[in-house]
Amino acid sequence: MNRKNFTLMIKTFSEVYEKSLNPYVIETYYELFREIPDSQVSAITKSCLRKCKYFPRPADVFEQLSETPEKYIFKQEPVLTEEEIERNKAEAKKVSDMLKGKFNMPETAEGG
Repeated sequence: MNRKNFTLMIKTFSEVYEKSLNPYVIETYYELFREIPDSQVSAITKSCLRKCKYFPRPADVFEQLSETPEKYIFKQEPVLTEEEIERNKAEAKKVSDMLKGKFNMPETAEGG
């Protein structure tokens, strides 16, 4: 989990449970939670808010992680860089050109 998602989670818990943590404890939580995928933070936070009567301890958060149904976890598509996009376009054009020559494929209306 990145720092931004961690901060949002901890602030939410702090406000809802009306409890603040000292900086050392916050850093300890962050070190433990770094292994949690960012795509699961929202579902885990909501699950903790529904099930925990007190400010969640790390074990509570990891328990919610293990119980979070896959259908509630947002899967972020990988983001391609401009370089990767251009490389993929060039490769697709090479394949297209190769197939046109091999199979005598007509041009498409899309300009290919």
